[in-house]
Amino acid sequence: MNIATFFRSARRLALVLLTLCASGVVALLLFVGPSAAFAQLHGQAPANRSLIRGHMVPLLRNHKPLHSESADHILQLSIALKLRNEAQLDALLAAQNDPNSPLYHHYLTPQQFTEMFGPTPESVNRVVAYLKAQGLRVNGVSPNRTLINASGSVAQVEQAFAVTLADYQVGNRNVYAPTGEPSVPAELGGLILNIAGLDNVAHYRPLGLQRLAADHGPHTGPGGGYTPSELRTAYDMNSLINGGSNGSGQTVAIFELDGYRASDVNAYLNYYGLGSAKYSNVLVDGATNTAGSGAIEVELDMEVVSAIAPGANQKIYIGPNTVTGVNDTYNRIVTDNLAKVVSISWGECEAAAGTSELATLDNIFKQGAAQGQAFFAASGDSGAYDCDNNSLAVDSPADDPYVVGVGGTHLVTGSGGTYSSESAWSNPSDTQRSPHGSGGGGGISSYFARPSYQTGPNLTNAKRMVPDVSADADPATGYSVYCTVAAAGCSSSGWLTVGGTSAAAPLWAGVAADVNQYLASQGKATLGSASATIYRLYNTSQPYSAYHDITSGNNLYYSATT
Repeated sequence: MNIATFFRSARRLALVLLTLCASGVVALLLFVGPSAAFAQLHGQAPANRSLIRGHMVPLLRNHKPLHSESADHILQLSIALKLRNEAQLDALLAAQNDPNSPLYHHYLTPQQFTEMFGPTPESVNRVVAYLKAQGLRVNGVSPNRTLINASGSVAQVEQAFAVTLADYQVGNRNVYAPTGEPSVPAELGGLILNIAGLDNVAHYRPLGLQRLAADHGPHTGPGGGYTPSELRTAYDMNSLINGGSNGSGQTVAIFELDGYRASDVNAYLNYYGLGSAKYSNVLVDGATNTAGSGAIEVELDMEVVSAIAPGANQKIYIGPNTVTGVNDTYNRIVTDNLAKVVSISWGECEAAAGTSELATLDNIFKQGAAQGQAFFAASGDSGAYDCDNNSLAVDSPADDPYVVGVGGTHLVTGSGGTYSSESAWSNPSDTQRSPHGSGGGGGISSYFARPSYQTGPNLTNAKRMVPDVSADADPATGYSVYCTVAAAGCSSSGWLTVGGTSAAAPLWAGVAADVNQYLASQGKATLGSASATIYRLYNTSQPYSAYHDITSGNNLYYSATT
């Protein structure tokens, strides 16, 4: 199917007004001028070669290389190719979210996306041939033809891309990165977007925090955390769930970089009467379901989704915690297209990624959006300082315009979980995550422009602002969670209270699964890329109050306001 045929064949779909029962947008209105994206050209490309720009990591701008990276170190690379027909893709995405368009909520299949916008087989073959000619091993090509996995020694990689890799010291981590932009033969320059794996600066972390020992939760869950019943009551989900829309028939994909203990999740389900287990694993790039230091994050995600959408199936996508593993795992979620809702509770500060890597993720999320997939990503737990230093920064991938960034609040309830009040979450004395304290991640992207849907009172900044929505995340008012994995800081007793925006993201994912079931029961299309709908409900008059407007508190820098 070509683009013209697709546009002609689309039918008009009716606008459905939804009550999205969750907490409100944390508006970030005390803006400062966004810092310019870090760009360093390092001279001209060698003769007959083209630079592949965007590989200079902003986080390293004030660091000097220590020495060359070991020549025999084997690198795993993920070469991202550029999409085709990008202007038409952007137009399609806008139309899919415009209630007045005949393309509204009319989604593509992965096969249609690849045919219309993916790199051509010829382009893939040309790049593969070059990689092999340079002595690199080609390990596979993704179904949408956007990612080519390859491996080789540092010496081979430096030769292939005319680049030098050096070691740097960043905090307590030793990392490697290129000292200049890579290049390829000129005839390939228009095909390649990114060469992931040239650096290992970005290291995704789980965005969850355990409650401090000094805090004593007032809630009825074991250990004091909020129970499923209390969360549903606080966010007015009972009528939807009790009416039969509990996520049944829907699938939530949960992005993970560690494994979990199934017996823990089952214990949670059994204790709260949430029904039988409905989860299965998808292992990417050789990952295994071995419960390690991040297991508490995985179990938190699964348990919170179950609390809000107990009828939903869960696909747990587990990949390696490397930049290539991250890209491949996200790409697997969109090429599988098994889930219309995706929960993401792992992230990295935006400045730890080169702009070409951010563009690669953006292309993946664009495909998901075109297919009707809604991504909900935690915005971070370091307040406005996501890089854990003195610089203002936001978290990736919550910064992406095709992802709903989910921030954090301090939720206060009355008897049985009835909603009382809510404020932006910040705690300067809790330095688990950042020397500035902990708080809901949020601020202004240094890379992404403000998307057209992001409108509201006094929003004038030209850059993407994060978060879009929020939910309870303060560890002092956290969630009841069951985890016994000692490597993850859990105890044999199992019950503990966990907060962080990584709890808020799966809560929103659960809400979306419930809403999608309701839409299906009415013969309607799913939410799709939810951002436009969320802002449209906020900015238009509705016969109900869809949100709690958070107007008090701060995230260690920005104040919440209307």
